[in-house]
Amino acid sequence: MASIDKRPNGKYLARWREYPGGPQKTKTFARKIDADRFLTNVQHDLLSGTYVAPEARRTTVEDYYGQWVIRMAPTWRPATLRTVRNSFAHILPVLGTHPLGAVRKTDVEALAGALPLAPSSVRLAVRHLAMMFSAAVDDDLLPRSPIQRLRLPRVEAAKARPLPLDAVEAIRLALPDWMRVVVPLGVGAGLRQGEASGLTVDRVHFLRRTLLVDRQLDDETALQGVLVAPKSDAAHRTIPLPVFVVEALGAHLAAFPGGPGDLVVRTAGGIPVDSDRFGRQWRRACATAGVAGARYHQLRHTFASTLLSRGVSVKAVSSWLGHANPAVTLMVYAHLMPDDPDLARRVLDDVFSAAEDSLRTDGAADSV
Repeated sequence: MASIDKRPNGKYLARWREYPGGPQKTKTFARKIDADRFLTNVQHDLLSGTYVAPEARRTTVEDYYGQWVIRMAPTWRPATLRTVRNSFAHILPVLGTHPLGAVRKTDVEALAGALPLAPSSVRLAVRHLAMMFSAAVDDDLLPRSPIQRLRLPRVEAAKARPLPLDAVEAIRLALPDWMRVVVPLGVGAGLRQGEASGLTVDRVHFLRRTLLVDRQLDDETALQGVLVAPKSDAAHRTIPLPVFVVEALGAHLAAFPGGPGDLVVRTAGGIPVDSDRFGRQWRRACATAGVAGARYHQLRHTFASTLLSRGVSVKAVSSWLGHANPAVTLMVYAHLMPDDPDLARRVLDDVFSAAEDSLRTDGAADSV
């Protein structure tokens, strides 16, 4: 697996392979003893799993990131590419000049502790860095990623904050006519902003009273009305619509007609509503309604908490929200679910009192 050859010029060429059948690596030394020592260290590192390829000793984090992001960009959604670039805008000033093979677990932990970001954003940045290091491992530049079992800032579970219904109505009335329909779409169907902005007429089935979510508006090309797939498979879903949402959609489309493929939510001039335009109108309406700082996402919280507080199953609500699994729903909304000890007592009494009566009857019959 390793050998040393003396060259015609009197120098010594060390040869080795990083793994059986892999490409041969070489390094030249002036003295044979130095070549021997080098190969001994290589063999030790290979056996112990600490080997770092020479390329990784020369390639910096910034250099490899540049290659990696170009390679991966076509496989990502535009929103994913933006978040990765945002993460590395914070990472590269700290670790960019480090050779790949020189980055240690402690370096990443120090970076995480120093980033001026919320804990959830820190974890997202570290996750993106971990993706890049995993790619470097796959490229045989590293034996393993340094991002393993890190101590990271703790993220407190985000708790849902529903909006009172009077505030919801006040916001709706403060919005321009062409945008008011986003309120029933949020509070009555649980749509995210991008999903509401990307809803087309043909995704609403009025007779069945359902709404199909399988696309959302892409902010990068919003003015062209480009629609992209939701952020996850779970976000593809069919949502049952209450009557008030069906009626609101019907009234909206009567005032602002559109063909099957047209966006439901458009400005008065027919322009798609990207997140910036949506946010400006929403913030202005919230200020007018006296609830400055309220977020559109809170309508989604109101939708979910209303259903859960009335006994709708977590599994069903999770599906309609587009969560990956009910555990996510529970983590966010459990504090809003009813704590009803009287109901628990009634259920248990109904089941077990009947069983006890049966046992008493049987016992009496046996004693006769």
